[in-house]
Amino acid sequence: MPLAICRIQKIKSWGTLKGNEAHTARERHTPNANPEVINIRIIGDSSNLDLATLVRDKIGSQKIRSNAVLAVEMLLSASASYFRPNAPQEAGTYEKQRLDNFVEASINWLDSSWKEQVVRAELHLDEITPHIHAYIVPLDKRGKLNCRALFGGRIKLSQLQDSFGMAVAYLGISRGIKGSKATYTTLKKYYAAVNQDSQLINLERLIPLAQVHETGDSYRQRVIEILNPQFEIINYQLNERTRLLKQLAELKQTAKHSEKLRQQLSAELQILKTSIKHQDLPLELVAYELGVNQDNQWLSKKTAVDLVMQVNQCKFDDALIWLCDRFGSERMLAAVTNQMISKALSIAHQNPKAAFVPPAPNKSRWKEVKKYFQRNYCIPQKLTQTLNQRGLLYADTFGNAVFLARNFSFEVTGAYLHLLKATADNFSLYPGSKRSGGWFHLSMGKTSDNPITAAILTASPIESLSLAILNAPHKHRTLYLTIDGIHPITLAEHYALIPVEFLQNVPNVVIATPPYYSALNIIQKLLPHSTKLQPRTTWNKELQTRQGVKNYAALE
Repeated sequence: MPLAICRIQKIKSWGTLKGNEAHTARERHTPNANPEVINIRIIGDSSNLDLATLVRDKIGSQKIRSNAVLAVEMLLSASASYFRPNAPQEAGTYEKQRLDNFVEASINWLDSSWKEQVVRAELHLDEITPHIHAYIVPLDKRGKLNCRALFGGRIKLSQLQDSFGMAVAYLGISRGIKGSKATYTTLKKYYAAVNQDSQLINLERLIPLAQVHETGDSYRQRVIEILNPQFEIINYQLNERTRLLKQLAELKQTAKHSEKLRQQLSAELQILKTSIKHQDLPLELVAYELGVNQDNQWLSKKTAVDLVMQVNQCKFDDALIWLCDRFGSERMLAAVTNQMISKALSIAHQNPKAAFVPPAPNKSRWKEVKKYFQRNYCIPQKLTQTLNQRGLLYADTFGNAVFLARNFSFEVTGAYLHLLKATADNFSLYPGSKRSGGWFHLSMGKTSDNPITAAILTASPIESLSLAILNAPHKHRTLYLTIDGIHPITLAEHYALIPVEFLQNVPNVVIATPPYYSALNIIQKLLPHSTKLQPRTTWNKELQTRQGVKNYAALE
């Protein structure tokens, strides 16, 4: 049966607390963590306050003893066999439903045991096995710092294990043998073991002797408790080796493909250089070969290809064959290049881009759209009505919800349609929209003449609305901006897809996209001062879970 894991570490200095935060928030390099996996904050607000500030606020103005425990870091997890019962050796993997159940049970336990004393909790998914880091300010019933009252002595630590074991028992996770003599591994020693080059096991030292009158089942459970941390470390190191070997093979394959592509591009570049070098195929020479009077005024208005097609009364393909026969392949390609450039420029200049025209609103269908968002997404009608009055959200003739995209000069650049019968937050781009020219965005808090001090980036308009409700009321001017479905192409190309120049001047930028959002790391590179804030699933699911009762009061 999988075992429950509950370890604590007492933090007695602000420096240690800062170091712990740097580790759990991945602000420093963590050798045993996969940088491609995003961790999730499950307890704690979306503010940019650091952990030390949150702890100080919770302690208040009371005098702090020199030897006082400022906070307790608690690690909650279970044996790998719980999270991945069919493949416990595959480090870094888990079954989502089992993980969700464990996280829910852990949050409920933390809330019922310590309530507001828990200032933050992070779910780590980037290491061997999913686990939770929770930070608790050890205040006694009088509100004084008193770690001994909560976690002092073997009896209280045993009671702590009992309590957590009972909280997850319904998931099929066992507390382990009470009173076991198994060696307790601290967080510091555990990570030191994970990060070391190799893991050697001395079985004579690790495997204990059977105690008098101890049953076989009890002895077996005790041995499992002792060996399980060691074998998890070895499993991680073996899987890390496999991952690196696979990555090496992929890099070799990529290098081979890149070299082949380089050779192909080099050949095409050589052809292009030749074409450019000879792009001005003299029309007089072509006219001479065609037997045309070179004094004709219309001759200067033609390209070589057009001239051949007109005089020989032939099609494009035949004109190319004629040019190749008379002047060779290189000069024929030069003539084709000149032909295409002339046509492209002519089309571009003669047909200037028309201004975007959004779908026409239909006021008679707005009521059903407004009710739809309240019923299906818990979005209050007052908010949708405000957006409708500002022209940012309305219903079209077909009953679709229309979200308008604008640039920061407030010009409408596009629109997204949301079908009321859709089963997910899927939006279709309205024809004619300039996707990289504008975004769906709204600002909350204070008046429009106040500067924007915070910008929150979301993955869809509904996520923007949901998070705006969850964060209400807004003390400062906050911008909610939807960056819809950017894919990781290149850094340079993304510069045009998000308003980097504008966001660089906003003091607080929060990337509030789901953990699976593909361009998360790229956006962080573009906006190095930004911070991450991920929901467990989506912000709208978070809103629906909370039912929005508290926040509706602030908006209605």
